[in-house]
Parts: sequence; structure tokens; C-alpha cells
Amino acid sequence: MSLLSEDLLRDFKEQKEMIYKQIELIDPLGTRLRQPAAVRLVSKGGLITAEVLCYLLALGSIAFAVFMQKIYPFYILAEIRTGKGYSDLGWQNIEYFNLAVYGLVGVSSVLFYIIARCMRRIRLKNDILHFAGKQIKEMVAQHLTRKAAIEIIEQRHFVELPPLRYEVGDVNAVPNPGY
Repeated sequence: MSLLSEDLLRDFKEQKEMIYKQIELIDPLGTRLRQPAAVRLVSKGGLITAEVLCYLLALGSIAFAVFMQKIYPFYILAEIRTGKGYSDLGWQNIEYFNLAVYGLVGVSSVLFYIIARCMRRIRLKNDILHFAGKQIKEMVAQHLTRKAAIEIIEQRHFVELPPLRYEVGDVNAVPNPGY
């Protein structure tokens, strides 16, 4: 048998091993990625709803800070600040308390905004994972088709062909045509 046919046979066996290894590697990943979005985190609609709700809560916190002096329990802050009967509490203590309440409202607004941005990132990552899962599923299908073709060729022709004289890893067993 010529060296070309031996090289082609060796290449065929290497392709067969590579296809088997790639299927073993990629198939579990494709199976995990193809799970529904609800299993991975929550549905896309739920994420969009949570994102919009958090944005609205952030804006609502800002509006609350602006109109706090006109809302029922919080109008007392303005009364304490300007009322004469509360001067014995100390002007500085009243100002610190007022700033603390406004600070809490501001921090809550920032936190709602951060949560909304995180929800957006999660939603976009879920979209990417869904796309990757779909592509990996197609790639596994192509590999399985190639595996079936290799097995058909192997069953049809490898009974007739002699085994290779040497293996790939053994450099000393390779015949030297120039010697």
C-alpha cells in the first residue's frame, strides 16, 4: 500500500477520534444551554417587568424626595426644621436628621437604578446563552451527521483494508523513503 493511502487512512482515523472527542465535549454543553430561559433564571418577560419596575422605583424615589414635604408623614420634617417648638433639639441635629432622610431616599434611588441595570445585563446574557445554545445544538447535529458518515465508511471499507504499519506517535517506525 502506498504512503498516500496510509496517510489518508491515518487522517481518517484522526478525524474519527476528533469527532468523537468533540461530541463528548460539546453535547453536554449544548444540552445545558438549551434549557428554557425560565430554568436558567426567570422568563424574559419577568426580567423586563422587573427592570421597568426598578427604573420606575428609582424615578419615584427622586420624585418622592422632591415632594416629601407635601406627603403625610414626612411633612413633619419640614415642620421640625422650621417650627419654634423644636429648637431645643438643636439646629444641627435637626439638619443631620433631615439630611439622613434625604440621603436614604437618594441611596434607595441609586440602588433601584443599579438593580435595574443588573436585570438588563441578565436579560441580555440570557439572550446570548439562548443563541449560543441554538448554535451549539446545530454544531452537535453536524458532528453527529459526520460521525454517522465516518461509521458508514468504516463499516463498508475497513474490513477490506489492512491495518496501518505504524502508529502516529512512533517516529522511529515511519519508513524513510530516501534511505
